[in-house]
Amino acid sequence: MDQSGRSGGELKVVEFFAGIGGMRAATLESGLQLKVIAAYEVSDLCKQAYHHNYGKEDWRVKTIERIPDEELDALRADVWLMSPPCQPFTRSGLRRDHEDDRSRALLHLVEVLPRLRNPPRWILLENVIGFERSECRRRLLEALAALDSQDSSGWQTAEFALDPEDFGLPNRRPRYYGLFTSDHGREPPADLSGPKLGCKWVSAAVALEQEDPLMQSWPGQCLAALPLGTFLQSPEALAEEEKTLGCSVEVSQEVMLTRLKKEKRYDVHLRADCTSACLTKANGRLPYGHSPLVVVDEAEAGLLMQQPKLSVQGQGPGAATDHVWKEGVRVRYLSPAEQLRLMGYPKSYSFPASVGFKDRCSLIGNSLNVRVVSKLLPLLVFGEMPARPPLPEQPESGAGSLPSSEEPLPRSAEELVSKAWGPRERWSLQSTGASKQGYG
Repeated sequence: MDQSGRSGGELKVVEFFAGIGGMRAATLESGLQLKVIAAYEVSDLCKQAYHHNYGKEDWRVKTIERIPDEELDALRADVWLMSPPCQPFTRSGLRRDHEDDRSRALLHLVEVLPRLRNPPRWILLENVIGFERSECRRRLLEALAALDSQDSSGWQTAEFALDPEDFGLPNRRPRYYGLFTSDHGREPPADLSGPKLGCKWVSAAVALEQEDPLMQSWPGQCLAALPLGTFLQSPEALAEEEKTLGCSVEVSQEVMLTRLKKEKRYDVHLRADCTSACLTKANGRLPYGHSPLVVVDEAEAGLLMQQPKLSVQGQGPGAATDHVWKEGVRVRYLSPAEQLRLMGYPKSYSFPASVGFKDRCSLIGNSLNVRVVSKLLPLLVFGEMPARPPLPEQPESGAGSLPSSEEPLPRSAEELVSKAWGPRERWSLQSTGASKQGYG
């Protein structure tokens, strides 16, 4: 097994756009020998959460576009992990791409890459669907192709369109994941032995010339999402969290009536639902923005009508629906602890008392799905992964665990609809050869 870095031992990781530490959490959940040596972020709220969970040692308060080449070279990092601001690429935004000021930090890293004496050997980038057709991505591939002339092994990429629902989590968060490597053929550790699954890797130069980016699905077995109720707290645990927060998570009737007049998208969910609306920065701030809501008392609420969700979520058997709220039905936000579960954070993750409810919601909504990234990291480092399904962990006691006789079921290709992100391809690369399944 070889997971050693440049100087032996663990692979050294730099976390850019560190936020509340989602990438760091994923490195720990992955089980790989990865050590974060620097985390760049300027947000004070993020700093409070990050320090609370991981300490201050690796935190660097510095605007990324002002990091000099010498500093990045001195780090001698093996891995760069990043989730740049998504606003320049979102469907609901202006899509200013490289012309958006919020892309300056990413473009600085791209421009620096070919100049470094000690560039990383692995890069993982997470962003919204749409990044795959951006000028920023094109410039990144261009920089990696330029590095190929300096590195005989060559840079390769594998790009994915993935959703937490593919991993058994009842939450919609379709995202682009780009894996980039110049280190190929590493022997995986013993605990990753057995049948393997891989993906389609192409050179950066080839990817640069492709008119349609090759967007792949999870190469292993995708699972039907667990019921949302499995991730919700017991009434007693919820009451305790509200006491800690110093507020109720129930949404007032007045706010819901204002929402009703504003637009007819509700994002109301029942415990049996196997999906929930995407968590965003505006989460927890109704009547503004969007927030997934759950009915407080389903027996009291009675039967709720359903309608197609009023958002670009795709068509077909996997398309989202929305429960129609009616006056008198009590609904609440997902608590921060419940949101962290849906985002794949470990049970040990928590916020300091100095961060209030709305800020916690906003920070989580601005973060990334830890479960998805933790499953991609072995694929990034070794080029393959165990051929076993990405089973979700059972939520802690009191959250409504599944009966022991029940297991998440595989999802059919028909259910893996194109959620407004275009066709995907599933590659299954095993010792017997390669096969490809395309679906949209």
